[in-house]
Amino acid sequence: MALIKALPWQAIIIWLVCITVVTTCLGLSYWQFSRAKEKQLQLDEFSQVELTSFEFIRALQNQPIERLHGQAVSLMGRIEQQYTWFLDNRVVDGRVGVDVISLFKVAGLEKYLLVNLGFIPLQGRGQPETLSFDEIQNLNLVIKSRHLDHFTLAKSALEVHSKRLQFIDHLYLSNLTGKDIYPAILYQLPDSAVIAEPHYQPVVMSPEKHHAYALQWFLIAVAAAFIAFKATRTEVPNEA
Repeated sequence: MALIKALPWQAIIIWLVCITVVTTCLGLSYWQFSRAKEKQLQLDEFSQVELTSFEFIRALQNQPIERLHGQAVSLMGRIEQQYTWFLDNRVVDGRVGVDVISLFKVAGLEKYLLVNLGFIPLQGRGQPETLSFDEIQNLNLVIKSRHLDHFTLAKSALEVHSKRLQFIDHLYLSNLTGKDIYPAILYQLPDSAVIAEPHYQPVVMSPEKHHAYALQWFLIAVAAAFIAFKATRTEVPNEA
């Protein structure tokens, strides 16, 4: 068997395509690896140690709530039923519905907390049924006071003549209700469900999945380089 090289212009085209594909795949691999590190850092922000109401109030006296991002808390307070909204376009386990958002007042705190009580599935654009629950509740929550930016095409946070929120805007809700609200969202944990299905996850895709995608893109880059090498070296039989 003898190796015959591809024509120069063919080899140039093949290697230009190869370099483009390999560079793109390596870039995607590095991006996925970086995302894995970011997701791991986000997971590390969330504490497994739960603060009591007293500890939480004391912590807020010494630092802004932004410093408590990721902290788990157990709070006794009053859910303000008249200040309850429905965060639109939520999808949980393939079901479409809304998240229940409400103001929550804890004795000893001057401001109100905004809590996400969980998910309610809905059919169509109808309004959820009237919610009925005890106003005084002991809720197990996790604080999200960072990464609150949202992407939306909606022009207003609240639909006209509706209680459906398109996105959460603390300043808008504060002006709407006349209440001072901490710049954070406290998500209810499953072990203290009241009227809805808590479903909050700090990250949607785990670091392990990002690592798998990073490896996948790296292997594609290696395969592309190997194919290019073989394409520029063709084996033909020796003549007798």
